[in-house]
Amino acid sequence: MPQIRKTIILRELELMLPIGVYEHEKKAPQRVLISVEATLDGTQDEADQLGGTFDYDRIRDFVKSLERGPHNELQETIARRIIDFLFSNQGVIRAVVETAKPDIFDDGSIVGVRMEADR
Repeated sequence: MPQIRKTIILRELELMLPIGVYEHEKKAPQRVLISVEATLDGTQDEADQLGGTFDYDRIRDFVKSLERGPHNELQETIARRIIDFLFSNQGVIRAVVETAKPDIFDDGSIVGVRMEADR
């Protein structure tokens, strides 16, 4: 029997977060795009029931709750908080989080962070 892993994916959730190092960034929330991947070990129930997986609504709700959180200077801090949340589910064996600030530069380039963690 093959070992099956599944990855729950949330792509480019747009939030307004209190984030940034510079004074002008601390005056108002900034637009941040967040993508998340949570790979599960395959031991979850395959009975086609929500209780057998990591409900992606919980992931999305947690990420959205960061809009109400404290100011963070670094994107790395946000990514680490999401990774810690993902690993609170015992079935998660790998987490990948990307954050991106699309409005930092005038030339349209986007600056971001990608963090990966394995259990």
